[in-house]
Amino acid sequence: MRMVLPIAVGWLIAGTLDIIYAITAHGLRGVPAIKIWQSVASGVQGAEAYSGGMASAILGGGLHYFIILIMASVYVGASQIFPILTSRPVASGLAYGVVLMGVMNYIVVPLSAAVPGKVPEGWYFVGAIFAHTCLVGLPIALAAAKLTDR
Repeated sequence: MRMVLPIAVGWLIAGTLDIIYAITAHGLRGVPAIKIWQSVASGVQGAEAYSGGMASAILGGGLHYFIILIMASVYVGASQIFPILTSRPVASGLAYGVVLMGVMNYIVVPLSAAVPGKVPEGWYFVGAIFAHTCLVGLPIALAAAKLTDR
């Protein structure tokens, strides 16, 4: 039970910040929010996700938060073994975000049914690094540091 609160807080904050960033960043380029959610669903539905309407968008939302839950759980669990993760949360969280970006872009997405796309480059790469480090890794690490019982 002692790990539930830091996992839950890190999960909800990181998941929400990440999706707000994605919807905003892509929205500035004219991509509707529903397409962002459907792009997540394409990991299991393939190209059909984009014609799946609201059902695919809801699936994408669930998958997005499920993936972030796994990320938060792994970090908080690892912090029980490696105390540096909670004693130095800023550096650890930022580093974790870089690892997460690599895992997502080079392992998870290629192994999924997602429509093949490009690996982030240029300003999109900078934005992706920002999102994974500052909006996902850092909130998870800070939640772990502040809320984990020692």
